[in-house]
Amino acid sequence: MNNIYLIYGNEEYLIKKELSKIINDSNVIEDNIIRYNLNEVNVIEVLDEASTISMFDSNKLIICEDCSFLTGDNKKEINHDIESLIKYINNPFNDVYLIFIVKREKLDERKKIVKELKKHSKVIECRKIESHDLNNYIYKYFQVSGYNIDMNLVRMIVDKVKYDLANIINECDKLMLYKDTDKNITKEDIDNIIIENMEDDIFSLANSILEKDKNKSIKIYKDLLLKGEEPIKLLVMVANQFRLILQVKLMLKNGYKQIEMANIIKEHPYRVKLALGSNYEEKELISNIKKLYKLDHDIKIGEIDKNFGFELFLLS
Repeated sequence: MNNIYLIYGNEEYLIKKELSKIINDSNVIEDNIIRYNLNEVNVIEVLDEASTISMFDSNKLIICEDCSFLTGDNKKEINHDIESLIKYINNPFNDVYLIFIVKREKLDERKKIVKELKKHSKVIECRKIESHDLNNYIYKYFQVSGYNIDMNLVRMIVDKVKYDLANIINECDKLMLYKDTDKNITKEDIDNIIIENMEDDIFSLANSILEKDKNKSIKIYKDLLLKGEEPIKLLVMVANQFRLILQVKLMLKNGYKQIEMANIIKEHPYRVKLALGSNYEEKELISNIKKLYKLDHDIKIGEIDKNFGFELFLLS
């Protein structure tokens, strides 16, 4: 089998996992691993690199990231040398690993290059794990590592960490490290170790502010304080949520799709999806961002108490 891989999908954690596996299995030395962003450079540069003899070792691994030219969403005006790429993948060098990565749910199956890649490469699909399968995935993750956990506790972990598989795995790894001598996971362990994701709370707080629902804003804020959150941290997170909603609103005007937005602004698709559901005026968003940045400055120079200042903002 040749050494060409096509990895695509909308689950970044699984893409990274598959890429790491290929790198480890290839045994290519670090100096011979080269990365290209194909939204920034022409694929002909990749082919030139593939044909260049290495000074260090015979094997070489080339990672081609952001290959949006393989989808229908290509916003970059790079005129890739597709014919040269097709010639190469039909007759590749045996000592070169060539990996194409597409962080999109779908490829453009109508394109000749996609058909040729699918014919001559190992295709690895990394779809986002649906919510009803996620619990089973995490349960098996513990089992494979030799840990015992009840499915109800798995649900508790997923519920606390929310949508992000990479974060869930990180929290599970911390939990297993904490219990490295005792392989039985308990509710107390989860309460002690797992960090709860506040994304939904921050989104609700931001929305209640924009909707001028003072009672709801204060209630959510007080609940977050009871969980041990700092006012300044909450202030910054709410400002960032307003900024995200504004970014998404402006990008939507310019015809970008949800997955494109997530890739461009480096945000999780779930956050972008929440922001897309918000329908607020740009001037209102900008006004609130400016107020929060000024409040942050005033708190840091000691002009106003952090608790009083943020509560005053919520009530205003």
